[in-house]
Amino acid sequence: MIKNKILICVFVAFFAMPASAKDNFPYYGKLDPEPKIVIKVFSSLTCPHCADFHLNVMPKLLEKYVLSEKVLIKLMDFPLDLSGLKAAQIQKCLPLETQKSYLDEIYKTQPQWTTAKTLKELEANIEKITSKLGLQGKDFRNCLKNKKNEDAVLQSRIKAQSKYEIDATPTLIINEKKFKGSTKELEKYIDKLL
Repeated sequence: MIKNKILICVFVAFFAMPASAKDNFPYYGKLDPEPKIVIKVFSSLTCPHCADFHLNVMPKLLEKYVLSEKVLIKLMDFPLDLSGLKAAQIQKCLPLETQKSYLDEIYKTQPQWTTAKTLKELEANIEKITSKLGLQGKDFRNCLKNKKNEDAVLQSRIKAQSKYEIDATPTLIINEKKFKGSTKELEKYIDKLL
């Protein structure tokens, strides 16, 4: 009974959000017309495997599939801890076109900013990254207080967990099906779909 009430509250809260909060995910590729293959990459910004995927696998996918407009890649939130939640929440305060640069920097510097011992130290570490992208000082602090963004990140995670049964990050959903292979098998899988 309580579980059903929680699910109903989550459902109502998610659909009550403005479109910009729901749809504020960075992507690579062409949205219109949508390509034959859509890949959703669910990641936590504190996950080392996600950083490896973003920095080493993603560039190959972009070159081979996205530039030729065969694939659309959507980068989705799936924070695993408070640090990942805060980093994703702050990402939402950046313009969509700046979020990719933020993600690149967050993943490149992951070993440094994730070592924070306190929430205040974590926020200061992330602000060092966002200040290079124009989000600092009062605007940064206001972003940290933005509950709509925090809720959007959490709702995205809850919805993904429920819909796709995500149990690890990164998780790839290709054309609404969970990809269970290794990164070495990924290109073969995509090629088969093309």
